[in-house]
Amino acid sequence: MTDVPRSPRRPLLWLAAFVVIAVTGLVLLRRPLVAAAISSTLRMNGAGDVRLDVTDASPWFVEVKDLGFKVRTQRFDAKRVTVSRSRWWQPSLGAVRIEGAKVPVTLDGSDTNPWAWSNYAGSEPVVAPAELKIPAEQISLDGTLELRVAGQPAEDLTIKFEAKLGENFRWSGTVQARAPGLAADVAAEFDYPKQTLQFQLTRSEIDLQRWQGFIQQLVVLPGGKWDLAGILTVTAAGTYAEDKLAVNGRVQLRDGNFYFAERNVTASGTTADFTFTDFDRVVSEPGTVRVAKLDAGEIKVTNLDLELAFAGPEKIAVSRASLEALGGKLSAEPFTFYPLKNELDATLVVEGLVVEQIMALTKDVPAKAMGFVDGWLPIRIDGAGLRFGSGWLELKRGAYAEVRFNAAGLLTNGVSPKHASYPTLKKVESGLLQLKLTELRLDIRPPGAPPGRSATLRLKGEPVDPQVKAPVNLDLNVNGPLEQLLNLGMDGRIKFPTGR
Repeated sequence: MTDVPRSPRRPLLWLAAFVVIAVTGLVLLRRPLVAAAISSTLRMNGAGDVRLDVTDASPWFVEVKDLGFKVRTQRFDAKRVTVSRSRWWQPSLGAVRIEGAKVPVTLDGSDTNPWAWSNYAGSEPVVAPAELKIPAEQISLDGTLELRVAGQPAEDLTIKFEAKLGENFRWSGTVQARAPGLAADVAAEFDYPKQTLQFQLTRSEIDLQRWQGFIQQLVVLPGGKWDLAGILTVTAAGTYAEDKLAVNGRVQLRDGNFYFAERNVTASGTTADFTFTDFDRVVSEPGTVRVAKLDAGEIKVTNLDLELAFAGPEKIAVSRASLEALGGKLSAEPFTFYPLKNELDATLVVEGLVVEQIMALTKDVPAKAMGFVDGWLPIRIDGAGLRFGSGWLELKRGAYAEVRFNAAGLLTNGVSPKHASYPTLKKVESGLLQLKLTELRLDIRPPGAPPGRSATLRLKGEPVDPQVKAPVNLDLNVNGPLEQLLNLGMDGRIKFPTGR
């Protein structure tokens, strides 16, 4: 039997058929293969609950829609992700664009901390985050962060992000964030080989009233809950290198209005301007705080003007302080305030205070007076409250004061009813005669005073009625805490937070 010779073309036909079938299979299966590759990569990096729909796939272009996954309990979603590659043979994704991203973010820890939860749908990342290298040349993203805190409706913060790889593996990019009453723009550059980051916060603005619910949840305010209003702006620049962060910048406040109902404190027309040399250590150059009107209980203050510098979270150096109150002006010599201890020692210089307004703050003082006083008054404020040091108040030079008493026995105690001056003194102490004072001086905690004596008051004058000739020289002692005579309408004191 003679064998039929095999055609030399048959192996080539089989090979061609195999190639056609293989290519056809790859074309038909390219989307499932790409979907499997993406899912596997996400899971290798710790993601779980992965879902996606690959709608287009080629060596030059990949389109994924309805992408979603979790890392621990943190959810990530995007409507569309595209990968465009001009050189498909290089190990890079090329340009990656993410559209319609949405990520819920809980800011105050009121939800489960997604980064500390041990049970989640996913696996531990195969590669540590510090070792990850982004296999792309350009990344862009637009989407929404759904910001959440306890007790407040969620706020949507729209994000636009652009980043591009330059020479020597240096990334540069920008971030733009917007929400009602909030805006921020950031530019940054990351040197991958050196692992250093440089950034600039070129614009940051927040409407305090619009966001006060979030602020109350995230920041411990002095004393408790305040009603906030005003526009806070921040610009900053910083670097992160060798696990160290250095940030400096400027903080400004305009149109500030604050109300603390629990202590009946209102500050309106507030502005502030500070340049911080180190945000992390809370160190600044001297800056200014101005308050047009401040009401604290019965104290009414206008034109509060401060110049101060932050020297860390525990120390504020006040170089200038002045205000108008009680009809006159008070200013302070330079002093230091310790906010974490709620302590300060300051010396007030008093100019032209109205005696009548001072008397209105005192409790159960049996007298009414009119006039103007100057003085020098050291004070200390700490956890125990307000305490006066050794100082004085006296009648303004070239002026006079008038006083009317309502204190039986104040002047006649120890004076015989038969004495010639007794009837006049009786009328003065009962308020029937008003005194015109040429000398009025209050010495507070005078040196050498006996224990328990907080002040001495010297009065010298005569009745306003010119027909009554009865000069009065009077020295009065104040025993017990002088501070308790003041009725400032603030039974409790504002406390400052005890931590950063």
